[in-house]
Amino acid sequence: MAQEGDTALGVEMRGGAGGARGLASRRWALALLFLAAAPGWLPASGSPSRRHWPEPYKRFDFRPKPDPYCQAKYTFCPTGSPIPVMKDDDDIEVFRLQAPVWEFKYGDLLGHLKIMHDAIGFRSTLTGKNYTVEWYELFQLGNCTFPHLRPEMDAPFWCNQGAACFFEGIDDAHWKENGTLVQVATIS
Repeated sequence: MAQEGDTALGVEMRGGAGGARGLASRRWALALLFLAAAPGWLPASGSPSRRHWPEPYKRFDFRPKPDPYCQAKYTFCPTGSPIPVMKDDDDIEVFRLQAPVWEFKYGDLLGHLKIMHDAIGFRSTLTGKNYTVEWYELFQLGNCTFPHLRPEMDAPFWCNQGAACFFEGIDDAHWKENGTLVQVATIS
């Protein structure tokens, strides 16, 4: 039997009815939490649930058409370039590139919260050329970061389609001054 002041299971037990009331209120809170979460877990009307968890990855042969509401102010990946042909005797250095999101506007403020933008850099040891691969938003950073509240829609709306952008060069100064530029591997 727990005595007054016993901290078994991390809960201080008190003698008498007060301890029972505290335990009962915790049980009610857990029961309410379960009931709030249960509709998504329980199958509807006794039939097996159609929802699978985790959701299987879906491949698409095309990019979904964007909502006309989403309009880009700037061209996506304006300096993009094709991926170069690599030769068998070439060694490719791989770099981790990381800087705080919105660092151009807020400096390293979001970096303190570990909200970072990442990219991968490559350097051909044969040609000496550098390349960067980044995931970019199609409709600018503000549109994908913050939802839009549209009167004709009940839920917030996001313009958050993105794609990989491959371009020649690594902005060494940007990554070194604002974040990270570190070689992580060499591949052949």
